[in-house]
Amino acid sequence: MMREFLEVYGQAINLDGKQYDSYFSHGIDRSDFLLFDSQVVCEVKDIQNIKVQHQVEKLARKSNISKQNFQRDFYNSINKALSKANGQIEESKKALGCTDALGLVILENLIEDDLSVLSLIDASNRKMLGGLVHIDVVLCLDMVNTFSNSEGKPVRPVKAVMRDTERARKLSKFLQQLMSDFCNNSDTPLYYPFTIKMGEQVWSTNQYGIYQGYKAKFNLQSFEPEVNTDWKKQIAQFLNKWWWVIPLPAILYDWFIR
Repeated sequence: MMREFLEVYGQAINLDGKQYDSYFSHGIDRSDFLLFDSQVVCEVKDIQNIKVQHQVEKLARKSNISKQNFQRDFYNSINKALSKANGQIEESKKALGCTDALGLVILENLIEDDLSVLSLIDASNRKMLGGLVHIDVVLCLDMVNTFSNSEGKPVRPVKAVMRDTERARKLSKFLQQLMSDFCNNSDTPLYYPFTIKMGEQVWSTNQYGIYQGYKAKFNLQSFEPEVNTDWKKQIAQFLNKWWWVIPLPAILYDWFIR
């Protein structure tokens, strides 16, 4: 859905247009879009080709596999997509002469039932901690699966996994506008501020290693930012509860759309 929206979005330029072919000759990889007057180079990656059942059953056959190794192997396709996007953003900025532009990757899950936005967030967090130097923020979203809030109403969480830098803070402001415009375009209510208090996801098999299904959940709490706050202490407390990349005082909230 986000890719289709950006193709008609007034703040986006599609780099697949023929007028940009001359910039990307000789096999240079290009990103998908320029956003907000070329201040942001954006690559969209749709996650849809992971064979979840096959992957889980394959990994289940390994004896005593650790959680860390499971996530490393299971997230391999997502990791490759992020690495590819990192290179595309780097080459696009060089080719277009906008080396100071901000780097944004949008990961959108298109797999129903067996994967969720939590998987994208976890994979992005782990990958960004070890590299992806040309990506300032990874925006993770999922419009095919829903969670239930405390009132039993369906919600779809959207999370910006970001670095503790001025560049990421600047990009977060553009993302607020992007998500607001996206929701207005699709006539979807947008709810914030919220933060994720705790999250969990499990892929299960039976005693014979046959895949049984996927379950995920998280707890939400409202968040009211304070002007004078010990943000380093807040970050330390937050990281002890779950596994996001360090959040920033400027956007210590998540987007939740119904």
